[in-house]
Amino acid sequence: MVGYGTSGIVHVSHRRKENGIGEELYAVKEFQRRSRETEDEYIRRLAAEFCVLSELRHPNVIRTLELLTDVKGNYCQVMEYCEGGDLFTLVYSAGKLEVEEADCFFKQLMRGIEYLHEMGVVHRDLKPENLLLTRHGRLKISDFGNSDCFRMAWENDVHLMSGLCGSGPYIAPEVYTDQEYDGRAVDVWACGVIYIVMRTGGYLWHEARKDGDEIFAQYLKDRRQEEGFSPIESLNPLSCRDVIYCMLDPNPLRRITASQVLRSQWGQEIQLCQAAF
Repeated sequence: MVGYGTSGIVHVSHRRKENGIGEELYAVKEFQRRSRETEDEYIRRLAAEFCVLSELRHPNVIRTLELLTDVKGNYCQVMEYCEGGDLFTLVYSAGKLEVEEADCFFKQLMRGIEYLHEMGVVHRDLKPENLLLTRHGRLKISDFGNSDCFRMAWENDVHLMSGLCGSGPYIAPEVYTDQEYDGRAVDVWACGVIYIVMRTGGYLWHEARKDGDEIFAQYLKDRRQEEGFSPIESLNPLSCRDVIYCMLDPNPLRRITASQVLRSQWGQEIQLCQAAF
């Protein structure tokens, strides 16, 4: 076992290459039924997840290959295996990342998110633990257990989301309300927090609720008074700080998009490391 996903346990499996020489490693996610979920609901959920993910093709999104059953009758999803572990482990072991390294991972992340949003998919649980790395350092977005489609290929209108999902420090403030929200803005918020975690090695806050977190309440106060928030003010250059503030705008209607991040002055200035190509 290599880890736990949002909706299952992940194992490593191997299969002989088609030419018969050597073996290839794969990550196999064994789906688990949620509490109060019927058999039909369980099958529909995992089938829907597989149908979406099997169509995604991007260097920074984990490749989903097959949906099958194991010898015990459990449904399993076969994915490419990333030998480099996850971003959380890398940041935890290093304390924090160097600027060039964090920037490279961030730009890869935003490219992957831009692609997902173009395909009508939102992740809704972005965090370093769900960002896998290849042996050479290419970042791959994984664990789509909370993902959803906000727009089908034949639709123009955006479907709003509801319900609390995600992981503590990375959840956008609008998710805590009773209102529906745009899942794309939620993903962008999480990416902004992830960048701070890479650069500082710590969380900005425990949860983005002004009544439940003093640090987040201070952040909101600093924004209203146009005073700099120290964890973000420590970032350089100025163009970087501007983008992070725009990604962490408490008002989701003002929050910038993944495409706007990549087209910003800072986004264009970030030099991708060799592994990203």
